Amino acid sequence: MVMPLLGLLGLALAALTWLVLRHAMANARLMDLSYHRLESSKAALAASEARFRDVAEAASDWIWEVDADYRITYLSGRFEAVTGLPSSSWLGRPLSELLNCDSQPINDWLSSAPRTNTDRATLDCHYQTVVGHQRICRIASRAIREEMRSDSHYRGTASDITEEIEAQARLQHLSQHDALTGLANRNHLREFLEGKLNNLPPIEQPLVMLSIDLDRFKPINDALGHAAGDHVLHEVARRLHECTRGEDLLARHGGDEFVMVLSGTYSRENIDHLCKRLTEKIKQPYLVENQEVFIGASIGIAMAPQDACQVEELLRYADLALYQAKVAGRNTWRFYAQEMNERIVERRQLERDLRQALSQNDQLCLHYQPRYRIDGLQLAGAEALVRWQHPQRNLLGPDHFIPLAEETGLIGALGIWVLRNACIEAMRWTQPLPVSVNLSPLQFRCCDLVSQVKSALDESGLPASRLELEITESVMLEDAEGARVTLKQLKALGLHLSMDDFGTGYSSLSYLHTYPFDTLKIDRSFIADLDVSQDRRAIVQAITGLGRALSMTVTAEGVENQAQLGILQADGCYEAQGYYLSRPLPAEALRSLLSCEVDA
Repeated sequence: MVMPLLGLLGLALAALTWLVLRHAMANARLMDLSYHRLESSKAALAASEARFRDVAEAASDWIWEVDADYRITYLSGRFEAVTGLPSSSWLGRPLSELLNCDSQPINDWLSSAPRTNTDRATLDCHYQTVVGHQRICRIASRAIREEMRSDSHYRGTASDITEEIEAQARLQHLSQHDALTGLANRNHLREFLEGKLNNLPPIEQPLVMLSIDLDRFKPINDALGHAAGDHVLHEVARRLHECTRGEDLLARHGGDEFVMVLSGTYSRENIDHLCKRLTEKIKQPYLVENQEVFIGASIGIAMAPQDACQVEELLRYADLALYQAKVAGRNTWRFYAQEMNERIVERRQLERDLRQALSQNDQLCLHYQPRYRIDGLQLAGAEALVRWQHPQRNLLGPDHFIPLAEETGLIGALGIWVLRNACIEAMRWTQPLPVSVNLSPLQFRCCDLVSQVKSALDESGLPASRLELEITESVMLEDAEGARVTLKQLKALGLHLSMDDFGTGYSSLSYLHTYPFDTLKIDRSFIADLDVSQDRRAIVQAITGLGRALSMTVTAEGVENQAQLGILQADGCYEAQGYYLSRPLPAEALRSLLSCEVDA
């Protein structure tokens, strides 16, 4: 019995030993597997790090890393290519030193960096290249925590955005400045004014607006081209800028109009002095294509808070004052006054009245100023001059409503009315004398002028040879080639062409062989002092001699006394008209005059 028991104990001990050995072998295999896994993780991490470095070296942006103390531990190879600085010289130094910024703000920014790639913090900073150029970069960062490290560090990219920022700055500048002159534009002007008017200045130190419009600028564009006009505008801007202070704003409001906004202690006397200085500067000659040209400037002035407290009102009031400066003769300045608003209301009413007069056709009439041959003082014709029998204002001369008609576009309809009725009236005369009709420059530019003239002749039955159209020199300045074509078409109808106000425009002599004129009318400004000024007489003699040499009729207008008439007779002028010879006559009175001459 003892032996079997011992045998069982031996078997049990052997089984237990086998189990212990098996467990030990299993643990050994597990330890070996864990070791291999750890080694594999280390290898994967090393491979990932190597891949990161490879990507970093190939990236267009440069990549950086800093430790928990915000000191640089890594800079990619692209850093040296972009900055020209060696990476090694920056390792261990604060990132804030490289990016030229205070350490605390950038450290706070880094400490708040996210830990995922999906939400990366960005910051714009400056850095310096090896040649000393200051550039701008945008850095992005995220916090990194690795399994083998207990602390956090930070990794990010730096993108050079200098060109992008500069392009945005250029776009911003263009949105606020005029491309030609570099001055502030309308948008900038309005924003500046709104900022100033949000806190109204005191009356003792008002905000002063000068609305500056150039006089006689359009003929430069028309005669010399837009490049010449741009050159003059650029020079005007420079001259105006010389008269501003640091707190003032100078803007180009459009075309040939500028606005100057003055801040500070400008008194009325200061403003007058400045306007005088501005007009003097602008009227100095401009050298364009080796020739001198001259312009002037009219200025309208409005002040805040005295005149207005809103941007639109201030601009409008300055424009109203500018309009009054133009009416006053140009090359001067006017301050806004309340009565200017009243004049605008009156002008609008007058415009409505003129429209009604044109539609009803019973308030307008023509008076005729006779024209005489100087040798013998025989009637040579008559000039048709429009009058308006206003219901409340009595008889108005053309100076009261022709400028308004031109500004409002009514001159076309008014011109057709004058042309048609002058032709009809001339057919009632007992003598076949010519009738003269003035054409407004705006009317001359009408695309169907030739057909309108032909229609008036056909409707009235007036022979074309009895119609004379008077045209000012300005129509040649505005479109020289178009004017030449139109004048030749009018001449082909068989009528006569007269150059009105000869000698007061640009390059008058060049027109005489280019355009088919039959008559020169010496402007009344040369006749006014003819009997007391040798210079005036010399000019009149020259024009008269030129007309005879070119076989053109020369007519003097504005003859006011016997002395002037005697000089014109002595100098060989052919025709004359003026108050000394006859005032403009109603149609019936002219018909009576013509009948008397026939009877005589």
